[in-house]
Amino acid sequence: MTSPTLLLIHGLGATNGVWADLLDELDWPGQVINAELPGHGKAGAQQDYTVGAMASAVGGQCKNGEPVVAVGHSLGGAVALCLASNFFRPVVTATVGIGIKLAWTDADIEAMAKVSAKGVRWFATRDEAVERFLLQSGLRGVAGGDHLAVTNAVTEVGGQWRVAQDPDTFAQRPVDAASLVNAAVRPVILGAGELDAMVTYADMAACVGEPRIAAGCGHNVQVENPTWVASLINEAVNQ
Repeated sequence: MTSPTLLLIHGLGATNGVWADLLDELDWPGQVINAELPGHGKAGAQQDYTVGAMASAVGGQCKNGEPVVAVGHSLGGAVALCLASNFFRPVVTATVGIGIKLAWTDADIEAMAKVSAKGVRWFATRDEAVERFLLQSGLRGVAGGDHLAVTNAVTEVGGQWRVAQDPDTFAQRPVDAASLVNAAVRPVILGAGELDAMVTYADMAACVGEPRIAAGCGHNVQVENPTWVASLINEAVNQ
């Protein structure tokens, strides 16, 4: 029997390089699609950065009807849940969502809109742009400037440097995660780092029966503890 494709979807502000350590840990027997969200890294910009539009773009990298295990972090986790409705090209057979922001306040939405409105910030050196990338992706103190997540994260234009991410991607609207989980094909596993300030156990417990917590980890668990994330993927596949 052919193994399903592993579809990895990074979070807002990151690049597909955040999965490098996980891929070293996980001996996946089938195809791996390490997707890059629209407006991030080397992926082109687009007009619509809603979760549904991103799901369509990422799902379009799969063959029509292709069996897929969808694994997403943060915004990528919401995209994975959206794909798990199976209204898109791939047929999702299991889903793992890590560090998805589930509870939104008006202040959260306003803050995101303000970041988006500031537009592109330019820097004199690559190091400065990399530092900005690490900050806005939540990787500062977790990954260094030599991590593969940084590879496609910044770009030079006319002697100046910027983060490659389109600032318009920050203008995110909250998603009804409970409805997405209810619409998703089972199994669905939600997890987060114990110290993740973006999501709590209670947030996840409102959507699934047994949320998973990675002890001592923050938001970017896939970088901090890739072995733990690999265990969730294996668990989802074997349910």
